[in-house]
Amino acid sequence: MDVKVSQIKRVKSYMATLRDFGVGDTKYYKPVDTDYNGFHNARKRLEEQNAGKFTLGWCEDKKYFMITRNE
Repeated sequence: MDVKVSQIKRVKSYMATLRDFGVGDTKYYKPVDTDYNGFHNARKRLEEQNAGKFTLGWCEDKKYFMITRNE
């Protein structure tokens, strides 16, 4: 699988990074420090604010996690 690894914007502002996703965008990240948990919490906050719906999961080899904006 050919994966293009994305970078987190604005000094690890997970909510700002998720807001920059377009509907249907999928991006892959290396699990560094608490990034997965940070994105998980940001996703929950944005969904509670009705600011988008996201799917968060792991790639098959667990070297990367992926995030897709659904709406």
